Amino acid sequence: MKTSQKLRELLHKPGIIVMPGAYDALSARIIEMSGFEASVHTGYGTAASLLAQPDVGLVNFREMCDRVRYVARAVQIPVLADGDTGYGNAINVYRTVKEYIWAGAAGMFIEDQVWPKRCGHMFGKDVISTEEFVGKIRAASDARNEEDSQFVLMARTDALAVHGLDDAIERVNLCHDAGADLAFIEAYEDVEQVKRAVEKTGAPLALNLIEGGRTPLVSVKDAEKMGFKVVFFGLTALYAAAKGMLDVLGRLKADGSCKGYMDRLLDFSEFAEVVNIEKVRALENKYMPGDFIEKRYSGRKGIV
Repeated sequence: MKTSQKLRELLHKPGIIVMPGAYDALSARIIEMSGFEASVHTGYGTAASLLAQPDVGLVNFREMCDRVRYVARAVQIPVLADGDTGYGNAINVYRTVKEYIWAGAAGMFIEDQVWPKRCGHMFGKDVISTEEFVGKIRAASDARNEEDSQFVLMARTDALAVHGLDDAIERVNLCHDAGADLAFIEAYEDVEQVKRAVEKTGAPLALNLIEGGRTPLVSVKDAEKMGFKVVFFGLTALYAAAKGMLDVLGRLKADGSCKGYMDRLLDFSEFAEVVNIEKVRALENKYMPGDFIEKRYSGRKGIV
């Protein structure tokens, strides 16, 4: 079954879908190992992990498409990919959707910011016209239908911060009519905005929760009660990884020894499980000559 079909089936099942953010193949693999049924690929996390730069439009189309490919191929669960603005006008969007499908994404979202875009929880954003945005979604829908009709298309708007909630609701409703399966209004600032969006939006809605961001943090249960179908924890894994490295490396710098932080790490063998060494070993046993296997693993005593 294609991952796009898996994602559609999840969307049709009762209950909310929780999607942690994957910024690279390893984080996607850990999300899958943790039992989540789907993941969202994060452009913010891609900019941070690829360039050590903020999410201000510095990652180009090819870099982002490559990262989508690595993330999607690392796991069996569906990956909903960040398509930014589609990297140009509606014609660029048409190509971007096809490239993301070929890369293995199960779906994607396109936003209405002016390029270069900014993280949705930053100030200083601007958006294109509603008419241009709807044209992009129409192009995305046509490209999707030509390549994989199961591919899930989400329309994201940042108009709330620029023109207000009513404009944001109108945009996603028009995009739903143009072919978007899901709606994503970015950076709610209070619960009243959330309730009104759920009430007035025709498409199933996604909620993006960023620790320290502009949207009040709520539990998954509360998000479901409010009426959301999808909740993103887009940067949780990225922030946890960065905090863990800062803490452990700070300890190493101060103490000059690894003994004080071993409880904060996976060890060599445990990490080998994360990167699926047993699959590689099985392939070696299946395809490599017997003397190769004997030389490589003779006398093995618990070391991977």
